[in-house]
Amino acid sequence: MMPKVLTDEQIAYYRENGYLVPFDGVSSTEAAAMCRDLDDFEREEGIRASEIIVKGHLCFRRSYEFSCNPNILDVVEDLIGPNIYALSSRFWMKPGQDGSFVSWHQDSAYFGLEPNQLVTVWLAITDSTPENGCVRVVPGTHNGDTYSHVETFDEKNLLARGQSIQEIDDSGAVDLVLRAGQFSCHHERIVHGSNPNETEHMRIGLGIFYFPSYVRSTIGRRPASLVRGVDEYGHWDVDPVPETDRDEKVYAHVKAAGDRYVDPQYAQEALREDAT
Repeated sequence: MMPKVLTDEQIAYYRENGYLVPFDGVSSTEAAAMCRDLDDFEREEGIRASEIIVKGHLCFRRSYEFSCNPNILDVVEDLIGPNIYALSSRFWMKPGQDGSFVSWHQDSAYFGLEPNQLVTVWLAITDSTPENGCVRVVPGTHNGDTYSHVETFDEKNLLARGQSIQEIDDSGAVDLVLRAGQFSCHHERIVHGSNPNETEHMRIGLGIFYFPSYVRSTIGRRPASLVRGVDEYGHWDVDPVPETDRDEKVYAHVKAAGDRYVDPQYAQEALREDAT
């Protein structure tokens, strides 16, 4: 099957290095409107949307539509095929000069999927630069094994468990620089993280986690959103679709999914003794 938007060279680069950047996703106007939605949420709910650690895109109609955006899904399809689920998502909100960071980690260590074919799309809601703590990746690390992660629960670490790879050669790390509305893609096994935001302004991104429908959950049956194509396998239940912002039923569904994610019984393979 011919790729929709990527060149053969781009696909080969992703296979070798584990990431691609940048692509145009949504308009800067749409990104600015999402910022306003997030401000309204914080004012009305008393918490930041980044505190919703899984399936954050389901809390807003606009972000749900972002997850189904053809500009994004065409790129994802060229990487994993035409039948696509969105497993989860999170708003990554990094305030200026507060020291918060994301430690080196692999998504595959905690997502509980087999085989490891998930692609993370990181959609910039604001500009994302080295100065404000953009995503960084260590190219090629997706081709190795899962690293051992230590759960630090560091209050400055934006990861839910503070999961961190303690020993990694990051001398070749690459910054994924994006303008508001652009997105990057990275493989679930690539080692990635981000530094603190040294500017005075909030840095915001939306990470959306896509996988092909043949992928199975290794930690029991779970829900996801079929965003393109068909499901010929039946491995997954279906997430509810938000009709409005903060749809009450959907919000309860999201909270339950978050409670499960931090439950110790669902700790993933990064904590096993045979992890490398």
